[in-house]
Amino acid sequence: MEHFGVYARIRAGTHVLLVHKTRGPYTGLLDLPGGQPEPGESWAETLQRELHEELGAQFPVTGPFTPFTFHVAHTSAGTPIDFHHHGVFTDVPAPTATTPVRSPDTNGTEWFDLHTDDHHRLSTLVRHVLSK
Repeated sequence: MEHFGVYARIRAGTHVLLVHKTRGPYTGLLDLPGGQPEPGESWAETLQRELHEELGAQFPVTGPFTPFTFHVAHTSAGTPIDFHHHGVFTDVPAPTATTPVRSPDTNGTEWFDLHTDDHHRLSTLVRHVLSK
């Protein structure tokens, strides 16, 4: 299976804003906000729509976008999969506020502390993008 997505890396000091995944290979983990483009959408338009859907706020999205690609061999539950995840991400300024939102893929957000929180709770995507 292949998936292309457009994602936001939103940081404030030692924290990164993440969403709780409710479906897909990262179910139960924290993931970057974002998702798949709809037909005719630019990457910036996709990310603005996804951030509104998942975070309940409007964000300025200007890029630049950084490409990524990696392979996931197991779901968060440990089931073997052949998942090729590729796409782009960009840094987006931290919002002054977000509204708790439940989307088809997510259930709320969390400011994850990179120094003290459990990194086992992070999706492969988050780990990959944070290493960039």
